[in-house]
Amino acid sequence: MDSRRPQTARQYVVGVLRTEILRGTHQAGARLRQEEVAARLGVSTTPVREAFRDLLAEGLIGLDTHRGVLVRGLTLADVRELYELRILLEPRLVVSALALALPGDLAAAEATHLRLCAELDPERWAGLNVVFHRELTLSAPDGRLARIVASLAEAAGAYVTLSMHASKELMAFNNADHAELLQHYRNGDAEVAARKTAEHLEQTLRAIEENVQARLTRSDRIV
Repeated sequence: MDSRRPQTARQYVVGVLRTEILRGTHQAGARLRQEEVAARLGVSTTPVREAFRDLLAEGLIGLDTHRGVLVRGLTLADVRELYELRILLEPRLVVSALALALPGDLAAAEATHLRLCAELDPERWAGLNVVFHRELTLSAPDGRLARIVASLAEAAGAYVTLSMHASKELMAFNNADHAELLQHYRNGDAEVAARKTAEHLEQTLRAIEENVQARLTRSDRIV
């Protein structure tokens, strides 16, 4: 999504609620009422309902049969599982993408990289980061592997946002890492690009762990 374009009501609600959850405004287990959120944010209930679906997919909220929509909170166990799967699967997708890559296939990722380097807002940076990683492998076959990797990256986005809020210098660090990753793609060296992808994801996981540890409660939840 182009962060310079006007937001839809749905995007606005998602952004506000995501930020509130990540910053601890809503504690884990808190109930979110559709009508109350709509009134507070000055929108109808439709974009709130749509935003709840997005946040459910990200793992930030859950559904309880009796209590409705509840803030789920984030856990280190969850982020570790997400990144372990990404570290296992994403390098394989890189190899598939580079095997079919054509001149010009990196144009979108290169353009997004420039926007990442100019972006200072943690939420928008994290959103562009998901786009960047997806664009790197656009030439890969549109199969189950690509869909799984995309789903994992989307789910990890909330953790990336939280980490960037905690330590904004991580944006500059990751931008430099992305530049190196792009160069490996340009060189067409699938083995090196795949290895660098795994290293990048491992570094990201370590940074997230370090920057959210202080926000854990005794129940091992980020609040």
